[in-house]
Amino acid sequence: MRFRTSDPRRAARIATVGALALMTGLMTGTGEANDTRVAEADLDYTCESPSGSVPVAVKVAAELPLTVNIGTPVQVSDVKVLLTLPRSAVSGLPGIDSALVSGSASVAADVSQRGETTSVPWQGLEIPEGPVPAEGDLELQATGDVPTITPRSSGSIGFALGHLDVGLAFRAVEGEAADRSPAPSPLSLSCTIDPDQSAELADVDVPPLAGTPSPGPGDAPGEPGASRNTTGLSAEPKAPDVPEPEPGKVRVPADCTVMAGPIPQVPKNAHGYMAGYSNVNKLHGAAKFSDPGLLRLNLNTSVSFLSCPTGVKSWLTTDGTLDYHGKPQLPPAKATFLTFGFMPTTAKMELTLEGRVDIGTLGDSAPDPDTQQYKETTTAVALLRIRLYDVDVNGEPLDVGANCRAVRPMELELVGKGSTGTNGPVGYTVKTGGPLTGTSDIPPFTGCGVTEDLDNLLTASVSGKDNFTKMMQSPLCVEGVPANCPEPTKPTPER
Repeated sequence: MRFRTSDPRRAARIATVGALALMTGLMTGTGEANDTRVAEADLDYTCESPSGSVPVAVKVAAELPLTVNIGTPVQVSDVKVLLTLPRSAVSGLPGIDSALVSGSASVAADVSQRGETTSVPWQGLEIPEGPVPAEGDLELQATGDVPTITPRSSGSIGFALGHLDVGLAFRAVEGEAADRSPAPSPLSLSCTIDPDQSAELADVDVPPLAGTPSPGPGDAPGEPGASRNTTGLSAEPKAPDVPEPEPGKVRVPADCTVMAGPIPQVPKNAHGYMAGYSNVNKLHGAAKFSDPGLLRLNLNTSVSFLSCPTGVKSWLTTDGTLDYHGKPQLPPAKATFLTFGFMPTTAKMELTLEGRVDIGTLGDSAPDPDTQQYKETTTAVALLRIRLYDVDVNGEPLDVGANCRAVRPMELELVGKGSTGTNGPVGYTVKTGGPLTGTSDIPPFTGCGVTEDLDNLLTASVSGKDNFTKMMQSPLCVEGVPANCPEPTKPTPER
């Protein structure tokens, strides 16, 4: 992150050329070796902020291939967005002269082929933390991964830049200054390209397959990928015997083959409770689901027998749902974090199940020779939609509205390991409960904010990968079995 002191927007762009040339020059050799090049675009944007309209100079650099074949993903890599924000945009914020700034940005990339255009969001580009200077404009750099796309027909694919959203958060520098002056309030910017500019970034050539005619003008490139690092416009071909994984569904282990089944069973109704913690890595804290959630299950819906590298095993399936006042949800979790490492933030998190909870248990057909226990591993998969509400920042309400939620469901996969046998149940089993652990990726947020767009602020502070979750499940009350009925014990969360 750099800062400059001159005011004119065009001069600002010239002043940053040397830094960006150095930045992109390091990639030139790699780009040539892999038949790629670094594309750049200079654009003037006008951004709406709470204090009014501000001009922002934007420079975008990205590495793209020169040519791809039909069915080959177009990978846009090393995306860098340099923003020159006039000092006037932040000069009125209290405490700005002794603050640190960080945040995120998103750019709408318009992808076109043969007259058809679709918008692919480049979301969650992160702006690392750096100091705000005493004077001069702010130069911020956002970087991150963006979706790939895959062409289904020949013809040049064009990439152009569109709407830009920026979210910035500030914190006071540690020490006496932090005690004397609170950090400025978060700042969100909604930016559109100034007219009479070319927003083109690059073209990628897609030649026709040998011996096939070129498609006509009406042939479209397809649809954008729904998530980062997917095949994008269309799925890459897979072998016929490898089905596309279905999100939210538990799957037979990849190194096992089905010998027999699935054989339908007559399931039994069962219910129990779950409570635990879910980390939010970016906030260096965890949401505590201390009010146990009710889990309703159809126990043992089918059984299969598998041939695995370690022997023959059984594969027992169960499914179910959550029940919170008749809704498929966990009870809301209230959490307090230090947003961006310094700002006390309290929020309520609501997790709503989409579809069903899918459970599979892989069990040994022979006991362990030392313990005489039958080992088993249970995997539970669920798609959960996250909603945030009742948000307070530094003791002040932040009006995120009623529809501040993740752009797509979060896939949560939890695993429990245990055994049954002469020593009784040990560790986790579906019937007797115990600890389940796993990780999940929190998607970007949308619909946040009433008077201003807070999507980027929530995405920058909450969204991220590999968030650890540990849930404790109670023993189940199973239909026709008196143990643990009518109400099982409620578990205590454990870290």
